[in-house]
Amino acid sequence: DQEEMIYKQARGFMYSRPKVCVLPNFLSHQECDHMMELANRMLCPSTVIDPTTGHNVPNKDRSSHNACFYRGQDEVISQIEQRIANVTMLPVEYGEGLQVLRYEVGQEYKPHFDYFDPTLSGSKQPLDEGGQRVATMLMYLSAPEEGGETTFPDIGLSVAPVKGNAILFWSVLPNLQVDPLSKHGSAPVKSGVKWTMTKWIRQGPWEPKARY
Repeated sequence: DQEEMIYKQARGFMYSRPKVCVLPNFLSHQECDHMMELANRMLCPSTVIDPTTGHNVPNKDRSSHNACFYRGQDEVISQIEQRIANVTMLPVEYGEGLQVLRYEVGQEYKPHFDYFDPTLSGSKQPLDEGGQRVATMLMYLSAPEEGGETTFPDIGLSVAPVKGNAILFWSVLPNLQVDPLSKHGSAPVKSGVKWTMTKWIRQGPWEPKARY
């Protein structure tokens, strides 16, 4: 059973801090193609949450294009979200909506944290929407011909993108304090195109508010 195998793999983290696990064949190629087809019709330049205002804003460190989806937007999305919940042992309701990203040659996401820095004023609103981001499931929908590795610079880890594979990592320690070793990035694509999909998981039910 594919999901039982994935669940067992997720129990054996490659690193204990931060907790990082590579999950082969987490998505089927059909699921990957479905999500790329959906996203291709609605791509827009990627943004980040401004640490001062909490608003979504463009940032030179993140040069991809993305498309965002509601939880349970279609049957395929629901199946993927339930699989993520099974592996992380956190309810579907704790997850933000899936986000699909397309990286073309030269595009990247420089090393950053997925968690919200609780000392910054711009973190208040996102933290009020479901608490801290505790984990990230990063899924590869397609692999470029060269480049586009996912890097964790502070632990010397680099993961090459493979269609259907996923990386699960945790941004907090067991006491829910943020883990600065979870800093990660997407290296520039050197040849071809890379598509990924991200699910951020909160410490409680995610109930988004407008941020514009």
